[in-house]
Amino acid sequence: MNKLKINRWAAAAFGLLLTGLAQAELAIIAHPDNPEPALTLKQLKRIYLAKAKTFPQGGAVRYADQREGSPARAEFLSKVLKKREKQLSTYWSKMIFTGRGTPPEVVGGDAEVKQWVIQHPDGLGYIDARQVDDSIKVLLLVP
Repeated sequence: MNKLKINRWAAAAFGLLLTGLAQAELAIIAHPDNPEPALTLKQLKRIYLAKAKTFPQGGAVRYADQREGSPARAEFLSKVLKKREKQLSTYWSKMIFTGRGTPPEVVGGDAEVKQWVIQHPDGLGYIDARQVDDSIKVLLLVP
């Protein structure tokens, strides 16, 4: 192999490594007293797209979103909702116009979402899994 090919392979490998490091595991969190034992990815998506108004076991749910541009939001859109920002904006415009739903409350970043969930017994949110502590309950980890 010549030197140019080796450099290309090294650059590609380094790029893959950085891509893997940039993607964080998401923790789907709830108030510590929430009786819900866990959520599936499908259940979570239904809640965040206003297709389900309650937790699977029947309790009311309020959910928080992170601000546009936050790393956790980018991961959530990609891994859970399978949408880009523009697609999500269009989706909510249609839901609001038809009266079928309203978007989640935009709270801020990881720290603000965690605090919001602690203050709302029916709250649900998502944060970088590295921010999890005993003040919240994890219902799902999204790799």
